[in-house]
Amino acid sequence: MKNLEKFIENLKKAGGEILDEIPENWYQTKVLLGVAENGAVWVDEYNDKLFLSENVAIILDKNSIIENMQIAMDYINSPGVFISGPSKTADVESFLVFGAHGAVRVGIYLI
Repeated sequence: MKNLEKFIENLKKAGGEILDEIPENWYQTKVLLGVAENGAVWVDEYNDKLFLSENVAIILDKNSIIENMQIAMDYINSPGVFISGPSKTADVESFLVFGAHGAVRVGIYLI
């Protein structure tokens, strides 16, 4: 459970949230694994809905949370992307914008 607690802590730092249930109209995808050291998840369902949806719900098996990125790389054998919270960008004046490159909200639903 140490990995789970660390994963949740780092996910929240990245702006993600833990969902008790998946809200209506959120894009949903199941992922292969989560990484405790940074709160990221590996999404191999790489499609336009993942990046064009404002709200993304990621379904993650609690037992699939890996300690760190180095170990996670041993499990990855398909194209995909790591996601660790909502899309963020800032300009030169440090004006922060959410959702510029993807979802405004990213939630993890643990099973």
